[in-house]
Amino acid sequence: MSKKPDLKGLAGTIISGDGDFDQVRILGGLTCKGSLNANDVNVKGSIKIDGSLWANDIEVLGGITVGSDIIAEYEVNIEGGVTAGGKFQGREIVVSGGVNVGEGIKAATLEVKGGVKAGGEIKVDGLIEVEGGLVSDRKIEAENLIAIGGFTSKRNIKVEKSIIARGSIEVDEDVECESFELKISGPSFINGKLQAKKIKIDIDEKARNVAYLRVKEIISQNKIDIDYVIAEKVICPKMNAGENCRIGEALDKAYDPE
Repeated sequence: MSKKPDLKGLAGTIISGDGDFDQVRILGGLTCKGSLNANDVNVKGSIKIDGSLWANDIEVLGGITVGSDIIAEYEVNIEGGVTAGGKFQGREIVVSGGVNVGEGIKAATLEVKGGVKAGGEIKVDGLIEVEGGLVSDRKIEAENLIAIGGFTSKRNIKVEKSIIARGSIEVDEDVECESFELKISGPSFINGKLQAKKIKIDIDEKARNVAYLRVKEIISQNKIDIDYVIAEKVICPKMNAGENCRIGEALDKAYDPE
């Protein structure tokens, strides 16, 4: 079988239809009017692809905009932002800007310096680390989750080990993990239960607005430390609740922290 050709070019390289290459090396921007398949993609500028991008490794010094899917077998390193109409997959994904995808995200590790918004499920085998907020229209699964800027899920969140978050959160169903630490900076909600062996919740010292967490039920087998929490029900052997907590109250009751 003959080896696939390489694509090398300068700024303004345009592929008029679909492309199938071994190595893609572009010193500037790249535009593809169809889909692009390559073993290795290295672009020193930005990428715009009307279809999908498939590769073993992807490295882009600018941003990337794709009409459909971004699928990488191994590493993805994007210095700018990522926009895709479909799904986003890779083994190790690192993005210096934000991520906005129409479907789900799947990876072994996910590190994003900006915010993440996914129309589908976010499933990561290891660590999710996001510095600009994490939003999924489906469920979120990971081994560990660090979310600076908070997180939102229209389904449930299931994390094998720890959740560390700072900001506002909103979860339509349940949150399950081993350790849960939250610094609240605004109105936050868990419409189902929060279940963890270790729970620590308090207001972010930098919060500028009214901040609290409303949760249907809290369950822990150990002592919990909470403040600025409104919970209909708490099940735990011991609780250190601050003066701004409201336990045993309906979630729709007005909240006026002292």
